[in-house]
Amino acid sequence: MGLDFIKKAARTFNKGLDKARITLGTPGLFRLQPGCVPQAYAVQLRADKALQSGEKVGVRLDGQNVLALRGFELVGIFKNPTPEVKAALIESHGEACGIVQTVHAIAGVAEVTLC
Repeated sequence: MGLDFIKKAARTFNKGLDKARITLGTPGLFRLQPGCVPQAYAVQLRADKALQSGEKVGVRLDGQNVLALRGFELVGIFKNPTPEVKAALIESHGEACGIVQTVHAIAGVAEVTLC
């Protein structure tokens, strides 16, 4: 009777890991992993044209120039396109889709990523 009573009356003690130590050991500095951001290219806008952030534009290879188009109208010309961009456009038959990331209205330049 004495031993059973002591076991029933005493608080239970569970031996286990300290939860705070598990939390401290979990990497928390970079909870949001940095994502892969695609390369953005500068497009010199025509004087009478404007673009919005998030707008989709057509990208076309025209000889040595890379053009940005909205429908059939010329919106801008890529400034100094890299040989990789030109090679990728040649592989996709000279056409691609682009998304406007930011627009610098004062400079007349938009940053476009290729899809």
